[in-house]
Amino acid sequence: MCIVLAALLALPLTAPVSTLAMGQQPRATDPGETAYQEACASCHRTPTRFMRRFVDLAQADRQAALDDFLKTHYAEDAGKRAAIIAWLEANHVRR
Repeated sequence: MCIVLAALLALPLTAPVSTLAMGQQPRATDPGETAYQEACASCHRTPTRFMRRFVDLAQADRQAALDDFLKTHYAEDAGKRAAIIAWLEANHVRR
């Protein structure tokens, strides 16, 4: 029993080391993605679905509409809104 317990306690400490040793880098999270997760994802789980109402607008119109929408939807901070909009533009707008 002591051996099993010791092995279980040691496992979380060795897992990150072995991942890095295998050459895998931890994924850097985009600040806009983080802000989206914090402010939007509880209601809008998929950005693609959320973006349907904005995607056909011209870029400047889309950004203004997103900014107006986000002001009243849990992203009152201008920096957070800008990060979310930049992330949505880069990752969830068809080109």
